[in-house]
Amino acid sequence: MVKRPGSRFLTILVALSSVLMLFASACAPQGTPTTSNTSKPQRGGIWVDDLFNEPDALIPNASVQTFANMVDGTLYSALFEGDASGQIHPALATDLPTQQNGGISSDLKTWKFTLKPGLKWSDGQPLNADDVYFSWKTWSNPSFAAANTVAIHLIESAEVSSDKLSITFHLSKPYAPFIASWTDGALAPLPKHHFESMNPGEIKKTEGLDPQVTSGPFKMKESKPGDHYTVVRNDNYYLASQGLPYLDEIVFRAVPSQDTILKDLQAGTADSAWFLDVTKTPSYKALSNYEIVTNPSASYEGLHINSNNPIFKDINVRKAMAMAIDRQQLQQVARLGQAIPLCTDHGPAYHPGYQQDLQCPAFDIAGANKLLDDAGWKLGSDNVRQKGGQRLEFQYSTTANNHWREKDQALIQANFAKIGIKLDITNYPGSTFFGPFLNAGQPGKYDLAEWASSYTYDPDDAASFACNQIPPHGQNLNFFCDSGLDQLFQQEQAISDPTQRQQIFNQIHQAMLDKLPFIGLYNLIDLEIHKKGTHNYKPGPFANSETVGVAQWWCDNGKCPA
Repeated sequence: MVKRPGSRFLTILVALSSVLMLFASACAPQGTPTTSNTSKPQRGGIWVDDLFNEPDALIPNASVQTFANMVDGTLYSALFEGDASGQIHPALATDLPTQQNGGISSDLKTWKFTLKPGLKWSDGQPLNADDVYFSWKTWSNPSFAAANTVAIHLIESAEVSSDKLSITFHLSKPYAPFIASWTDGALAPLPKHHFESMNPGEIKKTEGLDPQVTSGPFKMKESKPGDHYTVVRNDNYYLASQGLPYLDEIVFRAVPSQDTILKDLQAGTADSAWFLDVTKTPSYKALSNYEIVTNPSASYEGLHINSNNPIFKDINVRKAMAMAIDRQQLQQVARLGQAIPLCTDHGPAYHPGYQQDLQCPAFDIAGANKLLDDAGWKLGSDNVRQKGGQRLEFQYSTTANNHWREKDQALIQANFAKIGIKLDITNYPGSTFFGPFLNAGQPGKYDLAEWASSYTYDPDDAASFACNQIPPHGQNLNFFCDSGLDQLFQQEQAISDPTQRQQIFNQIHQAMLDKLPFIGLYNLIDLEIHKKGTHNYKPGPFANSETVGVAQWWCDNGKCPA
């Protein structure tokens, strides 16, 4: 599905490769790239991983938080799973459905998934297509409050085969990304036999952070919210006969402070950590017993605008804010060059999706001031613009204790002051930020918020911007609704040809730049680290992120060094 890049795209890729090579050479211990031990994997060991954000739920399709999804990747096996390069492969399913093998109808409205025989849950009970059917019904129940419902709401009916090894879904509309909606642990099936007697709204409350029945390479051993989550080998894992997983246990420690993570690394008590603070790069370089890894993320960093605030109905305010953001300054000062220019929601990891010739709004303080002047927003004696009794003063929030985002905030706050917009900064722990804070959508508390977002292996962006995804029905956390964008989402969902889909995404990008439901800042290049003596640590750009391929993590001599 990847189209041949044009000359401009090649230039961007070459430039990006140069940045990554320079960063890697600057970060590798002793200034040289490190090489992995290629000896035979050893079973055993307890791997310790520091999580920067506390997970908010460890039930499939119950959270949009990346750190929760990463732990889900150890606890649950999905019908399909992605690899470090972003390619999807069958997992619980026997194969990837296609039109050629009869798994997908020509109109993209009928999809058949066939499961491997003999699958089991961690408690030994059969795992089959009944569980997939039950998951669809549970996620479609509003009381469950599923994180991703775009595909779920399109299902009109489904039937399970008599041998319970296949399920056929019938959709109300064509939906090309349907496979991606069942990929990786965060979108894995739920255990019907365990949850069917429970009200869907009680599942997260009862077992949200301590799931008792799982299907992945590991199962929960100990859940201590706010401290750690220990997962242990699941002997009923579908690849157990191949000796997987290699590790005995993984301990995920909740460490919502980059300073503490650095101290753990300096003390050698953590085997790995993901989403590191780039401002601490010199300190990471000094850790001779660790290997630093960088990889372009699928995530775009955005300044999200709460459309519930009536002031933002004035497009001139949103456009002036976009013009007052210096993306190059953010990339070089806050991210130390570890970012890719981007002003929409599809970075280079998406094919289709990424638009190499997109023109971002130019940084123009004088132009932003003129735009606000012409729109009647007058500068007051306190240097804050006012109009009709309304002030351009907003709350600006992000996840707490994130130093490079704090630098973003300081830079944006300073530039907005130059155009008469005052920003008041209040930050929150990740579990609060991605939970009650954003979902409440309360103007005056949530006005502007910065976070990184990506999609599940497919560039379909309806989950973040479609009208029917506004909370509590979904995760349109901008509370933005536009019928024109909705029509474009439906068009790209109905097309399987990547070239044709790209043309629709180009229209979506232009509409977003015209209407500005959010302001794109940059595409992240992730920074992560793992200890020498640990192997197969290969984070990917999507979904499971850090824990892609976690079943194949292993340590020298079956003993992890932390």
